[in-house]
Amino acid sequence: MIDNTLKVLLKKIIDNRFKILLYAVIPLIAFILGLLIPSPFVKYNKAIIGDSRIYTLSDTVNMMFPNGDVYDGSIIASSKKRHGFGRLTRIDSSIYEGNWKEDKLPYGQRTTSSSVYVGRFNSELNNHGFGIVTYSSQFIDGKRKQGVADKDIIAVYIGNWNCNIKQGIGRSVKVDGSMDFGNYSDGVLQEIEGANYRIGGCVYGIDVSHYQPDIDWDNLALYCDKDGRVYSGTPKEKKYMQPVFFAYIKATEGSMVQDNTYSIRNVEAERHGIVKGAYHFFHLTSSVEEQVRNFIETVNWKDGDMPPALDVEIESEIKEYGKEKFVEMTLSWLEKVEENMHVRPIIYTRESIRNNYLNDERFKKYDFWIASYKETDPDNFDWHFWQLTEKGVMNGYKDGRIDINLFKGDYLAFKKYLKI
Repeated sequence: MIDNTLKVLLKKIIDNRFKILLYAVIPLIAFILGLLIPSPFVKYNKAIIGDSRIYTLSDTVNMMFPNGDVYDGSIIASSKKRHGFGRLTRIDSSIYEGNWKEDKLPYGQRTTSSSVYVGRFNSELNNHGFGIVTYSSQFIDGKRKQGVADKDIIAVYIGNWNCNIKQGIGRSVKVDGSMDFGNYSDGVLQEIEGANYRIGGCVYGIDVSHYQPDIDWDNLALYCDKDGRVYSGTPKEKKYMQPVFFAYIKATEGSMVQDNTYSIRNVEAERHGIVKGAYHFFHLTSSVEEQVRNFIETVNWKDGDMPPALDVEIESEIKEYGKEKFVEMTLSWLEKVEENMHVRPIIYTRESIRNNYLNDERFKKYDFWIASYKETDPDNFDWHFWQLTEKGVMNGYKDGRIDINLFKGDYLAFKKYLKI
């Protein structure tokens, strides 16, 4: 009797478990598979989360609009709203491509016969915000045929726009290599009386880390005097300005630390026509191999970038470990990075450390970036970059002081140095 009762009870349990599996687990598995496997009726199907909304996207080819425009790319399913990567070919043959968002293109590229524009757009696909336009040889040749001199033909404009018109801070690079920089109003550069310097005669840059938050990359400019010399402290006036040509961005420190602002600032610098570079903050307390690994796994160097920089500045560690160990570890990092990245790094340090510890034949092949906060240039040795102040004040950064650097040479020499 007890055996039969147990058999009945076990059968009910098994039946109930099967029902649970049938009515709960299997539908859950089917739901998950439904998310992972595209519908056979849609070419491509995926979900995107943006602004707290979940969109299911499908791909479309040759989607025609009433005005004759044609779109290829992702759209929100069951609509004609462009969302995700796509290309719009307009009836005038201009091409807009990039990542669309709810039928708008916040940032992307427009290609026409006269130019290529990369930057921000408004809802009508006009240049609006910061962007870089590079004019074609066809456009430049047309200007020449009209009798316009090379010094008056813009080859590249890097700056701000308002509905296709240059507006705000910007830099124009002419066909002959000369440059203008300053504030544009309704497409016209506003001339400043008394300026006695050539844009590109001096090449200034900044270096930044997470200690400098909230940089306004759209509006960066360095205040200078009437002769073009950038102020090393509070500006006496904000009448004259120099562009930021390069930016060194902290990437790593020691064997474990990655600066959490590096990746986004690497992109921002490139999008704003600023030559970018990465630096590593060196510690004698960590192995060279681990510090090299940390740097090369974080930084993606490419031709035209600033050379990687090794920041050596903790004198207390040098005194603790000794000059011989310091020199050995420094040389090892430089050699291993060059071997892995196929570019020779430079050394950032203070003038006193360079004189006391790095005045060695083995360092002669390396360029130096020297921190020296004096009115005069660093002396007693050759240098390529000079960090002239840690207390700089600039347009586009209002949260405190910033490091300002000077390249030893004009813009033409700077281009040759970087081979661009």
